[in-house]
Amino acid sequence: MKSKRIKILIAVLLFLVGLVVFLVWENNAVVVTYYDYVNPKIPVEFDGFKIVQLSDLHNKDFHGSLEKRISEIAPDLIAVTGDLIDRRNTRIEVAANLLRHLVKMAPVYYVSGNHEQLSEKFDKLQQELKDLGVHILDQSYVELRKGGAGIGLMGIADPAARHVGGSYLWSDDSEYIRDSLQRLLQEAETEFNILLSHRPEQFRVYSSMEVDLVFCGHAHGGQVRIPFLGGLVAPNQGLFPKYTEGIHEAEGTTMVVSRGLGNSIIPQRLFNRPEVVVVTLSRE
Repeated sequence: MKSKRIKILIAVLLFLVGLVVFLVWENNAVVVTYYDYVNPKIPVEFDGFKIVQLSDLHNKDFHGSLEKRISEIAPDLIAVTGDLIDRRNTRIEVAANLLRHLVKMAPVYYVSGNHEQLSEKFDKLQQELKDLGVHILDQSYVELRKGGAGIGLMGIADPAARHVGGSYLWSDDSEYIRDSLQRLLQEAETEFNILLSHRPEQFRVYSSMEVDLVFCGHAHGGQVRIPFLGGLVAPNQGLFPKYTEGIHEAEGTTMVVSRGLGNSIIPQRLFNRPEVVVVTLSRE
């Protein structure tokens, strides 16, 4: 009888150790997801142009492994789609240390997420990013030039700061997104345009405005991914959200949604490893 209890205890301990190892792996083992994006509007000079997307770091420190993975990809551009920091426990030095390495690999373009917009340290973060050479794209349009050809890159500042008391989680900011995007498109002198915006739930606005390619984050992959059902919950989308990862297409617009890299209120990912997205532009 004593021997049986010992065996049961050992089995339980092994299960608990295995569970802890699995949960740590789920939160820390970065996966790289590759997509080919085809559009004949892409100038021949940008054929094969490689974009790395990072999103929702939330102060997470990968202790050099993330930089190594990105260096191996050899990107032409790095797009950061918000929430580098977590407003509840802001550690600007973690984001700054990562970007200090990334700007040496490729031009880095950044738009804010809700956590930056709601953080009292956002001004300090912006100054740090500028000092490092990061291009802050909030409410801005730039033309990327290569071999005499150009494509447009624009960004929308997250609308969270417009709301009081955290009400952004239930708000509909489609009018703000539409107005911002309309102003940016009026500036654009390029036929092919890319948008960086934190919010994937605004896909209908992006597609109605005929943006070619959009990069978003915010949804954390649904935090917990249920087989055959997808993500469990996402801010501004609620339960069983529609836009949590991958490629979405409508009316000539393609939206890429990153599952992100870190966590915020919910500290654990499940069947939803941290993700680096790589999109390669192609004419055909």
